[in-house]
Amino acid sequence: MITALTLLKYAFHLLTRSPLKTLEVVTPALVLMGAIGVVAAITAPELVANGPLLGDIDSFRDGLRMACIGLAFLFSYALMAILWHRHTLSDTRTPRRMSISLLVGYLWRVFALSLIQLAASLAMVVPLVVFSRTPEGADATPALASMMLSTFITQLVLLWLSLRLSLILPAAALGKPIRMAQSWRYTVSIARPLWGVAAVLALSNTLLTGLVTMIDFASPGYRLAIELPVSVLEGLLIFSVLTALYSVQAPKSI
Repeated sequence: MITALTLLKYAFHLLTRSPLKTLEVVTPALVLMGAIGVVAAITAPELVANGPLLGDIDSFRDGLRMACIGLAFLFSYALMAILWHRHTLSDTRTPRRMSISLLVGYLWRVFALSLIQLAASLAMVVPLVVFSRTPEGADATPALASMMLSTFITQLVLLWLSLRLSLILPAAALGKPIRMAQSWRYTVSIARPLWGVAAVLALSNTLLTGLVTMIDFASPGYRLAIELPVSVLEGLLIFSVLTALYSVQAPKSI
């Protein structure tokens, strides 16, 4: 019987069985990510310091620069995911040759999943915003604990939804794409255990986000030096979970 603990143990095993090999596999993406981070810290420090939504955008050029940097980060992150999926699945699956079309196919699936997550997030957050503008909630200042709880619940639901749909990503990384409907069908039998997996991932994300938020960084460079490794480790853990899911749930014929 597949449980949340089984999937998480499998994912941690993939991530920790050979740290040097892990580093070797994802090095091209890490080098690209680091270079983009240095460029961002120099040319758009407000983006690093405040994030893409809070950075100061004074002109169309500033907005375009931030958008380009954001897309470049997304590309490097997707490259890391593809390299990791192809490596961790190579023992049981035969990846097709790496190509531009494979990378493009992976990226548009990432965008499609992001749009679904955005729609689900808005459906959850908008009622909270509406309540905060009512006379009962207008003057209330949310406590840190309640904000973290709201963040955790939102991430829990979004991560569970993503886990149900995200088998399309390792499949695309192998060059053997499947549809979201297939991913949903393949994960029906483990829908309940995935709540446990999503809870662990949401809790780790919430705690790390809260910790980084409380730190007063002296410069964008220091923030980048902390947040980038954290993002990489979080990403590799999630990619490993997807590898575990794909390995145990997707038919061997794909």
